[in-house]
Amino acid sequence: MRLQLLNVRRLCFALLTAAFAGVSGHASAQNLVNNGSFETGSFASWTEVGNTAFNGVQCPGASFVSQGNCDAYFGPIGSLGGITQTLATTAGQQYLVTFALSGDGSVPSQLLVNFGAQTLLNLSNAATTTTGFRTFAFDAVAAGASTLLSFNFRNDAGFMELDNVAVTVAIPEPETYALMLAGFALLGMRRFRRRSK
Repeated sequence: MRLQLLNVRRLCFALLTAAFAGVSGHASAQNLVNNGSFETGSFASWTEVGNTAFNGVQCPGASFVSQGNCDAYFGPIGSLGGITQTLATTAGQQYLVTFALSGDGSVPSQLLVNFGAQTLLNLSNAATTTTGFRTFAFDAVAAGASTLLSFNFRNDAGFMELDNVAVTVAIPEPETYALMLAGFALLGMRRFRRRSK
């Protein structure tokens, strides 16, 4: 009986060791967004919507953008305009939506970001709250097999810049997996003890 208990403990230890080793080095998730850093030098893979006057892509170099060499700029006057992209998603799956935004401090301005029917961000005078690139991150759940990601801007007196747009499957932290496996191991040991009495 003691030998069986010792073997169960060794098995649990081996499982936990393997779990920690396996989850600590998990690979980064694949970005579902095409041309999210606008490195094509254009809005390739994106669809322009609304007021598209004063919108475009620039490539001033790595010192002036969040990632890579290019970013998108938006300066629609009087009404919203921006870009959208339809992403292949799984209904009920949780996603992480991230992007970098920079404003020039001018008013009036507005930013509206949607993931399907979910409004992730709606900022009035957004250009004043985002001077210098700032990274935003949101959790969102897909409602179907495809989800429309949209960015709409208004900046009457200047421009806002967008870069490094990414949508990835939300991956639980390694500690979550380790805790779950530890719980299963303890339940297994407890069950074994009850049977052996």
